[in-house]
Amino acid sequence: MKERLFTSSASLLYTIALCIIFIFVFNYTFDSKLDSNGDNCRYYMLSTSIVQGHGYADITDGEYNPINIFPPGYPLLMCAVRIFTDGIVPQKILNGLFFLTSILILFFLLKKNNLPYSLAFVAVSAGMINYRVLDFATMMMSEMSFLLFSILAIWSIMKMDKEKLFYKDRYFYLLILFASYSYHIRTQGIALIFAIVMYFAFARRWKETLAFIVGFALCLVPWMVRNKLAGLPQERYMDTISMANPWRPEDGQLGISEIIARFFSTIKMLVTQALPNSITPFLNVDYLKPASLLECVVGIILVLLIFIGFWRFKQYKWLFVFYFLGTLGIISIFSSPSGNRYLTALLPVLQVGVIIGLYTTLNLVMKKFGTGKTCSPWILSLLILTSVSGIKLLHNENKAPYYPGYHNFIKVAETVHDKYPKGTVVCSRKPELFYMFAKSRVTSYPFTSNDKELIKALIDNNTEYVVLENLGFSSTSLYLYPAIEKNQELFKIMLSYDNPPTWMLKFDREKAQQKFATNNEPQSDSK
Repeated sequence: MKERLFTSSASLLYTIALCIIFIFVFNYTFDSKLDSNGDNCRYYMLSTSIVQGHGYADITDGEYNPINIFPPGYPLLMCAVRIFTDGIVPQKILNGLFFLTSILILFFLLKKNNLPYSLAFVAVSAGMINYRVLDFATMMMSEMSFLLFSILAIWSIMKMDKEKLFYKDRYFYLLILFASYSYHIRTQGIALIFAIVMYFAFARRWKETLAFIVGFALCLVPWMVRNKLAGLPQERYMDTISMANPWRPEDGQLGISEIIARFFSTIKMLVTQALPNSITPFLNVDYLKPASLLECVVGIILVLLIFIGFWRFKQYKWLFVFYFLGTLGIISIFSSPSGNRYLTALLPVLQVGVIIGLYTTLNLVMKKFGTGKTCSPWILSLLILTSVSGIKLLHNENKAPYYPGYHNFIKVAETVHDKYPKGTVVCSRKPELFYMFAKSRVTSYPFTSNDKELIKALIDNNTEYVVLENLGFSSTSLYLYPAIEKNQELFKIMLSYDNPPTWMLKFDREKAQQKFATNNEPQSDSK
């Protein structure tokens, strides 16, 4: 009874301590602004579409056409907040709660594997204050919800009773639901599915292996049927795998040998640059340059420590090992340069592996030299201090105002919201971000150096205004600006801001139709 009471008290104290640390670092790094990336805007708009009764649809064009640009898992979770408020801060807090819950569950998973409370506490604390993870915890992005459901899937496996027939074990069905939902949050979740299948297979639990695969397949059916009925392709990512650069379509497609070469090149980048950059934030990494000798050495050491740490999970070691390997594999298939972007949702688990691996290695060394002592986990807490610089940098970035280019871009959007009709159609480089401030109909332009094709797209999209911004994207200077330069008579400046120059231009659609008609282009049906 005394032992149980002590254990319960220790669990409570460590849980409270983790919550206090989270509240401090989350508040310190919290960014109340809307993040400038377009994906978080899309998630918000998809959730809004669902709450407004339009289904999983694009609300930016006013026609509410069904889309499947992202899996539906995260926007559905956002609805729990969106139904009560249209504010973005509550959504960010929800994301933080996903993160905190993941950390707490991970802490108790470590305890379930008979690791000391102090080691479990230090390990998950290191994962919780990782600057990269904290950055995404304060965005409206899917990483934190994906982390939560991935951890819940792992928790379900550990809760399964091996003495009970699996089809009578409720945790097996929870495993299918949590793992499948993680896939419906991020397609990257296929790495977790792979890890679970390999875990059952290595344990020679063939019935569970087959049943899990069938259960996962059944969970895919509703989304696949919905896409089929809506006339949408099943997987948008497949089309980009063979592209040399999705942001530069003119670069063309890659051959099989080139895709394989890129695959191994990306794995090398992840191990020698992305991992060191994520887990040892004091090591500055330039992804545009080949990995240095130091980065290679640090990366290899980190991978070894991760494997050693995962080995401490005994019967579950293959689950973690294959989750790590599967994640590296699926990231390396992506065509766009990613840096450490797609490692984010796995970083808390990897950080745990590093801490436990380092603790195990130090104790083996001390035993080898016959010191008769063991390493205290609290000594490893000093490693957490290496995250201070990254957290301070994140604090400064998140508390600062928008960069001037984005500030002017948002001013244009707010002007459209305040002074232009609601149905005004505006074309811009980041239509989702523009919509969040303008609440008007928005569209983008095709990434093509053919100015006629670009202008025709403006005509077909019923564009009334075009935003010529300075957000730093190459597509503006490569595609939009040259098209405007070659067809200056079609555009008139309506709004202008300096430092940096930002314009909103009136697009003369009728004159554009006439111009292309005289150049043997087909006349619009409306003429």
